[in-house]
Amino acid sequence: MGDPAGIGPEVVVKAVADRRTARSCHPIVLGSYHVIFSAARKFLRPTTVRRIVWPEDTTASRDGISVLHCSGFDQGRIKAGIVTKLSGRMAADSVFCAVQLALSGQIDAVVTAPLSKRGLRLAGYDFPGHTELLAYLTAAPNYAMMFVSKHHKVVLVTTHLPLAEVARKVSRKMIVDKLAVTQTALKKHFGLKRPRIGVCALNPHCGEEGILGGEEKRIIIPAIKTARRKRIRADGPFPSDTIFSPGISRDLDCILAMYHDQGLIPLKMRGFGEAVNVTIGLPIIRTSPDFGTALDIAGKGVADPKGMTNAILLAARMARRAGKR
Repeated sequence: MGDPAGIGPEVVVKAVADRRTARSCHPIVLGSYHVIFSAARKFLRPTTVRRIVWPEDTTASRDGISVLHCSGFDQGRIKAGIVTKLSGRMAADSVFCAVQLALSGQIDAVVTAPLSKRGLRLAGYDFPGHTELLAYLTAAPNYAMMFVSKHHKVVLVTTHLPLAEVARKVSRKMIVDKLAVTQTALKKHFGLKRPRIGVCALNPHCGEEGILGGEEKRIIIPAIKTARRKRIRADGPFPSDTIFSPGISRDLDCILAMYHDQGLIPLKMRGFGEAVNVTIGLPIIRTSPDFGTALDIAGKGVADPKGMTNAILLAARMARRAGKR
């Protein structure tokens, strides 16, 4: 359900109530039954919200919303738009429950609504976000954030990192590892037999022969050569101000960006709130919408669930491709 102080509960109930969701899978909402019941009553036309005990209980009916209650805290102390230690703990409880069920094979995929990094910190969990928390819980050594939209697939080398630290963090090994996990995901989850991955430069104009930075010569180009020796179809580096142009990107199956905003600004410019975040490299399927908790509009009934619905539909397709259903 995400952080209950944000728009998570609202977009969850709206997305689960979407007919396309019901046709694609048997959705289970993990979180507080009382929070979801209140959200459904506030943001939907009359609908049934049932509390289930086991995941398989949801297959008995496609009507209404099935909630597996996994957060025993007092939801009455949650206020829309105000992140607290309590809201962070409730969000984390939902993630812990989802991971346990996915690892045990009781559910086929996990779709996470937005949580607050501040809420996690207040609750005592020192993780930058969902991605790092999920990697820790699943003991995944090589993972990455992939964003999927109608126009592009983008994977990030570095994620939630201050820009001043990016150049120090990027390494040959990191780039090769991200390329490897990206190729595996493109084959496994998207059915691409020989995916082609375009690699972004770090500096303007690919460093301009070292005048604008030497990371391309020292790190990125050697990493691409190493990846090719591993039979990974990696091309580049391309200047980040041109790789997203149709003339280049149409020949690429995925783009590897060096840092967060380099990849996500052009992706979101072509459809904010519609892309899906996929954590690749995990032993479970996990997707989420590309927006945050949106505390400024929490509880107002104006949150657009499109990204959440897209995340559910993509997770269902990935589960079917993996042979889970």
